[in-house]
Amino acid sequence: MKTLSGSQVLARSIAGAGIGFVFTVAAPRLQPVVESLTSIDGMTVIHARDETAAAMMADGYIRRSGRFAAVLTECHGRSLCQIAGVTNAWADKIPLISISLCEDQRPDANKGVNRWAYDANRVFEPVTVWRKRVSSLADAPKAFQDAVTYSQGSRRGPVHLDIEAGLLEREIEDEIPGLPLEGPVASRKLRHLRTEGAERALAQAVKLLQTARKPLIMAGGGVKASGASLDVVQFMERYGVPGCTSMAGIGAIPADHAYCLGGPSYTAGEAFHAAIKQADVVLALGCSFSGLEGFGLPPLWSQKIKFIHVDNNPNQIGLNISPEIPVLGDVKTVLAQMADMLEASSFAAPDEWTNWRLFLSNLKRGRKTRLHNFAGRPWGALHQGLLALEMGKIVEKENLVMVIDGGNTPLYAAMYGPGMSPRQTFFPFGMAALGGGLPYAIGVALAAPEKRVMLITGDGSCLYAVSELETIKRLNLPITIVVNNDSSWNMIKALQDSLFECNYVGTCLPDIDYAKIAAGFGLHSERVKSADQLAPAYERAVQSGGPALIDCVTDCKNLPDSLLSFAMVEFEGAQINPVKLVKSLWKGRDMGLSRALHQASYVRKALVGFNPMAKRRV
Repeated sequence: MKTLSGSQVLARSIAGAGIGFVFTVAAPRLQPVVESLTSIDGMTVIHARDETAAAMMADGYIRRSGRFAAVLTECHGRSLCQIAGVTNAWADKIPLISISLCEDQRPDANKGVNRWAYDANRVFEPVTVWRKRVSSLADAPKAFQDAVTYSQGSRRGPVHLDIEAGLLEREIEDEIPGLPLEGPVASRKLRHLRTEGAERALAQAVKLLQTARKPLIMAGGGVKASGASLDVVQFMERYGVPGCTSMAGIGAIPADHAYCLGGPSYTAGEAFHAAIKQADVVLALGCSFSGLEGFGLPPLWSQKIKFIHVDNNPNQIGLNISPEIPVLGDVKTVLAQMADMLEASSFAAPDEWTNWRLFLSNLKRGRKTRLHNFAGRPWGALHQGLLALEMGKIVEKENLVMVIDGGNTPLYAAMYGPGMSPRQTFFPFGMAALGGGLPYAIGVALAAPEKRVMLITGDGSCLYAVSELETIKRLNLPITIVVNNDSSWNMIKALQDSLFECNYVGTCLPDIDYAKIAAGFGLHSERVKSADQLAPAYERAVQSGGPALIDCVTDCKNLPDSLLSFAMVEFEGAQINPVKLVKSLWKGRDMGLSRALHQASYVRKALVGFNPMAKRRV
């Protein structure tokens, strides 16, 4: 009978569960496991520079490939470093398999704090759907099979396994049920649990939708997780219902679709704000209603809206909003059920819905014109909107996969960027909105080897995981990194401009040359300062045959107008000193009259809702 080490049992258990990619960080205790994993045909092990990045890479790989991946870390607190990546997966219902070693002895709080022994499963409990501590090699194969099963159940999301470190040093001769002893790994595709909605709830939802005067569809990350993007678009087209997406749902409805309000959430400007103020019924599909959407509550949302909230996770239904009709079920399945019921009743959308949609389309068209005209002015430095426009043209022309990262940078990308499909654009917003871009791009690139990936990131956010440039170079991944370098944490700096008399604390960054940093890691790199340099720089990046970085020097005086909506939510109820506000506006006058008027136009059109011409054109 063949003798197996604990490391071999663990590796074979991972492979037997259909996990073909493992992201880890080099550590002495993990080395035997890594060696056992790499000996399995078809298994890929990727070494990141830190545990947080490893978790983000696994998340990005899963989203793009539609297959399972795991993050594997050491004990002694290292697993805590991956919690940001696990939380990010939890926010978007991604079935990430999180694995870490732990000390053999169980923690005992009665004996004081032991930083070497703690209950990782308790730590991960709020951001995972299932957890287990593996204390026996005989339990390992089933534990991993269960992990995969629970990760894609009705409460879809990440799971965590704690493996007692002493198991790796043991040997076993007995045959373990469910453990494959040889053969290649069969990488498993994600499956969707297609749960139907309750007939009574569906009947109520359809009746409410039929009586609506100004309906709206809100597509969240649950639409992408369900693979329901095409279904949502077809539903919108069949009944003439306008739609928008949350930031998590970016790409669920292409921003350039005639019935879409534009970019996700606030970035759609006046079209989004008019819709959430005037809609009477909102069909919310897989939405969590985070702060990036104003929580679905006043002051941005009308308190008269009646929500139909569809989600397969009961913990998400009624989070922040109070739905008129909750529907528990898979988005794709529920939407098909509703369409069948509408068809059976021979329902035809009233003319009022067409006028409503045309009004919102006029707002969208006006905003697009205003944004493009503003970004195209002869500014003294490269405007971030123009940067996003030029990069968007390249993404469309080359059919690239795009990852966005940062504070203001994703807002610019969403406001000015092209319409993208759900598996073409990725934004790690949950718990890694800053710094998740580089590792995310690595995971996405590994899942799409036939595509070139473009990462558009802010300068501050790029610094968070800059060491992963080594990983990108080592793997020679076809990633082009575009840095929006305005030498500041501009999202926060804008508030210090507006409310604190330009008293900058920790928001001004030095003039860092990211091209030189990238060159130090061996990447092709360039620094550009004008829009006409962007396309040639990208061509040279592609011709270099490997990863590249383009450092784009932009103007820190520019701000995305949609940031004002975010500020309204963040500062609701805050006591703002009017004297300081006036002083701040006076000190910030060097931003220029045109910028001030542009922001004022957003306030009038989006926040105040004064758009007489849009109504007149219907």
